[in-house]
Amino acid sequence: MIEELTEEQKEKMPQYVETWTQIGLSCEPSDFEKCKKFAKMAYAAADLPEPSKFVLVDSPKSAIKELSEVLPNVRDTSIFTEMMYGNHDAGWLSFYDFMINEVGVTGCENIEGLIGIAKNCGWWSAYDDIVVFQHRPKEIHLDDNGEIHNEEGPAILYRDGYAVWGISGKRVTEQIIMAPETMTIKQISSETDLDLRSIMIDRFGWSNYLEQSNSTCIDSRDNIIENTKEALYKSEFGNRMVVSCPTGRVFALGVPDSIGSCSEAAAWLGSEEDSEVSVNVIART
Repeated sequence: MIEELTEEQKEKMPQYVETWTQIGLSCEPSDFEKCKKFAKMAYAAADLPEPSKFVLVDSPKSAIKELSEVLPNVRDTSIFTEMMYGNHDAGWLSFYDFMINEVGVTGCENIEGLIGIAKNCGWWSAYDDIVVFQHRPKEIHLDDNGEIHNEEGPAILYRDGYAVWGISGKRVTEQIIMAPETMTIKQISSETDLDLRSIMIDRFGWSNYLEQSNSTCIDSRDNIIENTKEALYKSEFGNRMVVSCPTGRVFALGVPDSIGSCSEAAAWLGSEEDSEVSVNVIART
């Protein structure tokens, strides 16, 4: 029984982390022939008959279209949720890849097909008579925290044009990214997800939002300690504390309706820093 890795083995771990991170983020086209080879290995390991048909498509959307034609009684949502992640399974497959190759652990033969697929394919779907492989995304954009993020276009773009839009890890719509000026106050106010509403207001523009939502300024001041200008507004959402920094960065924090001044808002926010009460960040830029 292995109780501890050798120093040589430990030194190789960062190499596997880097290799599998690149596998997980790869935007290279999938290798159809290798995908078929390793899928057949996976079926054999599961003691299942080999499917008669293998297909390679450009995106999850294309995969759903392909499979819905041969699985007419299966809902699109079920097809989507049953997809396997291919190269996006890099997190857990990297562990076994390391243990097999560097530690010599045995008994993992049944997942070698999955490891091979992950190195050569995006998402994939496996059924009795058909396997549908997907090309890896054409583009992936992440922020410094590794979250999907692109303020100028799709965060994830596939070869057939199918796209995923995101800001700081939050899924958004194409409108929010490409045409934020077309949003309406009613559209923003009806959004119940506070994080998404924050992004919508930020993209729409605070000055536009305050003007079009008929927000009224309750109080304002120069905060000489933080070197900021502060204003407390009341909108259809309640009171908001909007802080404009010298750098042009703007952020807003939600405060209770009972707050009537910037100083009261600052005191309330300060008192809640170490408490279990959640402070509602309305927007920040």
